[in-house]
Amino acid sequence: MNLRKNVITATMLAIISGSACAAETNAGTLHFTGQIIEPSCTIQGDDGTDSTVPLGTYPTSLFTTTGDESTLVPFSITLADCPLTSDGLAKVQLTFNGPSALTGAATLLDVSKITTDGETAATGVGIAISPDGKDTQLISMDGKEAQVYIDLPDKKGDTIKSDFNARYKSFASKVTAGPADGDLTVNIIYR
Repeated sequence: MNLRKNVITATMLAIISGSACAAETNAGTLHFTGQIIEPSCTIQGDDGTDSTVPLGTYPTSLFTTTGDESTLVPFSITLADCPLTSDGLAKVQLTFNGPSALTGAATLLDVSKITTDGETAATGVGIAISPDGKDTQLISMDGKEAQVYIDLPDKKGDTIKSDFNARYKSFASKVTAGPADGDLTVNIIYR
């Protein structure tokens, strides 16, 4: 009986190990590829990496209802010294961060009195930005991703850019006079 039990056990082990070997013949290999780069894009501004976009002067009477807008002011964000396009990285992404607590909307930048003289900043109005040609698609100022992508250059030394339009937009039915400056931080994401 012991001999029969040992034979059965040995047979079972042979079947199990044979099944395990059979499973290995269908195995595959994963190849991981990629590249590590220096994120070297720099923003080319009017003054180093900073730029000033003059939006103009408008009377409060232009903003009679919520959603009224001033004239579109075109501007560009230019990037230099970027890595060349590759299979793993064909584009860079821009994100935008700025205060929007007063406007109550992530797509309207708060205005303040940064450089313009005046007692108090204007109220009831914020700064809206949209990609050029997509004026109803307002940029979110809360660091949201997947809004703006720029193709990386093919040749070393080439600059790349993205075009936008900025304007004042009322978020209240009453707009008061005052300085209407705003600061926005632009970040570059490599993904």
